[in-house]
Amino acid sequence: MEEYMSIDIISTGRYASDHILNNDMLSKMVDTNSQWIVERTGILERRISEDKTTEEMAQMACERAVKKVAELNGIDVSDMMSKIELIVFATVSGDTKTPASSFRLSEKLGIRECTCLDVNAACSGFLYAMTVAKSMMKELNKKYALVVGAERLSKYVDWDDRGTCILFGDGAGAALLENTRDMSEDGECSCENRLEISDVYLGGRVDDKGLLTLHSKNHIDEENNRFIGMNGRQVYKFATEIGPKVIEKLFDKTGLTKDDIKFVVPHQANVRIIKTMAQKSGIELDKWYTNIEKYGNTSAASVPMALDEALEKWGDVLKASSRKTGENVEKTGQYDEGSDRAKYILSIAFGGGLSYAGILFKIK
Repeated sequence: MEEYMSIDIISTGRYASDHILNNDMLSKMVDTNSQWIVERTGILERRISEDKTTEEMAQMACERAVKKVAELNGIDVSDMMSKIELIVFATVSGDTKTPASSFRLSEKLGIRECTCLDVNAACSGFLYAMTVAKSMMKELNKKYALVVGAERLSKYVDWDDRGTCILFGDGAGAALLENTRDMSEDGECSCENRLEISDVYLGGRVDDKGLLTLHSKNHIDEENNRFIGMNGRQVYKFATEIGPKVIEKLFDKTGLTKDDIKFVVPHQANVRIIKTMAQKSGIELDKWYTNIEKYGNTSAASVPMALDEALEKWGDVLKASSRKTGENVEKTGQYDEGSDRAKYILSIAFGGGLSYAGILFKIK
């Protein structure tokens, strides 16, 4: 009989710069206005990192995730950090080609011996990285791992192109994973919320029309190739087509339905895309967590930043899932906690490649 292993998220963290670029400020740089931006994207502002690199933002997010668990368990942050044996880093904006960003992050975190790997799947990157980490932890028998998504996209934005400069921001998010062997075991570490990486669906199709591009500097043949390029209409069409299909694939695979979903953490690309995916999937819109209005599209950092924020705001609802039926549970904010059977968080992403991904996290 195959040994059971549960790979669980036991903590999350995020980082965003205090430097805000809001729509009114952008309107002084390019021919646009806040109403035009909000109607098309839902974005009010985005964060621009002026003093921290991609790896430094990732460091901040990881340290916050580790600190939560360390303090809850009464141990030093450095002792908890020393337990980490694997780092999987999702980014398209790393500071060097080699060493990989994951190795440089390991050094910044003070982890001298660690298996490290970068993943480049654009906005789907964090979910791809989570899947890679789950497999590696099982295969290599790793106890603790960090999965991080971080981007400093502002250095690749053409600030004269109103079609793209309104969209992107900088930030980082991280998750601390624990490998738990016993199905009945809560794991070594106490934690606020424990989410098992349950079921995964990954896919991709060739972007032969160049819908989402960011060329490396040694392949520049035109001046504008050093910037992010995007065909907004076609990306919208792709995302609203593939997103609901990914959800359908996960439901078909697991036998779950929308009633089993506590809430959804989507890639924060565009609020119109999120609303369309909600409508097509049949999952109520008030279950879809959004923070795009504050951060814009942060690519691989989008999902972990939103997940960390959602767990802060809606965490009490998750704790209710492990209580016996009939206990009174207060609602958090505007969120409708739904039926007692809702035991899963769904995360979905899509991006350059073209890539797409979905993960079901089981609330434990």
